[in-house]
Amino acid sequence: MHFQLIEHSAPRRLVDAAAVAGLIDVIGSPDPEAFAARLLEAVRPLLHACECTVFAHEAQRPPRFLSAASDQGPWDATRRAAIHAREFDGQDELQPVIERRPAAGEVGAVFICHQPLHDMRPNRLRSDCLESAGLTDRLTVLARVGEAEWLAAHLYRNGETGPFGPDDVEAGASIARLVAGCMARHHLSDPTGVGTLRGRVSEGVREFGDRLTDREREVLTRILDGVTVNRIAEDLKLRPTTVATYRLRAYEKLGVTSRQELFAAILKRRAVAPERLRPGRATSLAHAA
Repeated sequence: MHFQLIEHSAPRRLVDAAAVAGLIDVIGSPDPEAFAARLLEAVRPLLHACECTVFAHEAQRPPRFLSAASDQGPWDATRRAAIHAREFDGQDELQPVIERRPAAGEVGAVFICHQPLHDMRPNRLRSDCLESAGLTDRLTVLARVGEAEWLAAHLYRNGETGPFGPDDVEAGASIARLVAGCMARHHLSDPTGVGTLRGRVSEGVREFGDRLTDREREVLTRILDGVTVNRIAEDLKLRPTTVATYRLRAYEKLGVTSRQELFAAILKRRAVAPERLRPGRATSLAHAA
């Protein structure tokens, strides 16, 4: 997998201004296809991609689907995105980059990642998300937008267009910060504010540091999302009784007895208020595009 930090970027070939304007117009749209479809339209002259999926990675949660679009239709892209989110843990080779401690880059860092199909490990992610759809190559714009938050826009090619070559990767790098800035604003424009709040609460769990084990943090993060013990056990490939034990131990360490008390304790600790929900960070990333 080719992995490159983007210090500065500017399109080395002309980008269609109308297509970029269309992408900006759908930032914050609740339509799950709109953002990815306009992003695909904007980058198509440079990269000839046929599918796009966009995810938010917030702390130790499974990826959160933001948008998907494909030349084959939105349903196919959304279905593959759901499989990607479910199988990401332990199968996608971007996982070690996103979960690396210390982080791979500062908040605001943008990377371009290129991984052809033949370079991916044989697993369900590869077979169900790429091979079954005839996709042969993936180019990813990866942006760190918070202490424990990353955004990823995956662009795919199929057998008709062939793999991304060195010139294509260079073209992707030249617009990476533009793509990252639009993603950051789209993520921040979540109408419910759930995405931003999730990230801040996740950071609160991480701040407990050595008081919690990695497994205890994983369990608490999912509990804060309202995920059931049985579903957590399925996600982490554990027994439900084991998950319940991790929850009990973590609660005892933090002096709480319920999800509600845990949520309140973290919000109090971080003093989260609407005006502190990171608009500056995402905005600065967008301005850097």
